Amino acid sequence: MLSVSNHESSGQLSVDTEAEAVARGNERNRALLNDGATTTADSDTNATGSSSASSGRGQAGGSSALSLRGVKPSPVRDAVAIVIGIQSYKYLPAARYASADARRFSEYARHILGVAPNRMRLLINSEADTTEMTRAFRQWLRRNVNRGTTDVYVFYSGHGLPSDDGKTLYLLPYNTDRDFIDKTGISQQELVELISSAKPKSATLFFDSCYSGQSRSGESLLPDARPLSLRASVSSYPSGFFVLSASSPNQISWSSPELGHGLFSYYLMKGLQGSADLDSNGDITLGEMLRYLVENVARQATTRNREQEPQLIGDENKILVRR
Repeated sequence: MLSVSNHESSGQLSVDTEAEAVARGNERNRALLNDGATTTADSDTNATGSSSASSGRGQAGGSSALSLRGVKPSPVRDAVAIVIGIQSYKYLPAARYASADARRFSEYARHILGVAPNRMRLLINSEADTTEMTRAFRQWLRRNVNRGTTDVYVFYSGHGLPSDDGKTLYLLPYNTDRDFIDKTGISQQELVELISSAKPKSATLFFDSCYSGQSRSGESLLPDARPLSLRASVSSYPSGFFVLSASSPNQISWSSPELGHGLFSYYLMKGLQGSADLDSNGDITLGEMLRYLVENVARQATTRNREQEPQLIGDENKILVRR
């Protein structure tokens, strides 16, 4: 086991409505792929009014592009996914390309992880406020998990922040208020407890966020720009939990205009396509994925004179993708 410190409109939807919405998204993604599109760039505008990833769409072409063309689809399994991407925040700086990360990952969850469209909850930007994120984990997950047999996947791309004392790690919903983090943020520990209470067979969590107190572009999330340090984190999880996170504590989770995604999200999906099958046996273990992520994310960050090293908590021999 590898154990390291881990670093639009709202409204409740019925399961049928969610299925239709996800299905429409899947149809759109398949159409893009059939037209030869490369990566889904973000069409949102960030909180400061700057343009999104459209300028990076062409630069992401060629062999480095994300594409499911030629990737054999996995059969539908007893699995569910909650996929969250928050680029445009109500009160915080933008998390560049986070909504593109989530939209694209939802297609990978369906095609590669075998999650049926009607068992996927996709929350983007203002849909992912504190209430709807909590509702997804507290109510929707319980309704869709078969105790002891369902595999749960959670993907989160957006901001993270520690509490003032550095002892609690928070994921930041769309409406997070910096003055009331404990009320408007969702602690990582609370998230784990809600998932665990649903009694799944396993839970695999992907966090493209950091807890450095800075955005993906290096902008401070706090008005006084004070440095933050972590004094505690979720370093142990219930049995059957596996966590891949974008960076080590106090590092920034960077994004790439050239790729139109967060570095971690991009290479996670690139790895799921098959690039992380380092021994070419058809299966991708968490250990293989970690080694692939560390090599590629760290290399890309280094070319920008930055540091970012993804982390794994859980059994490195756990098979993430089986072919």
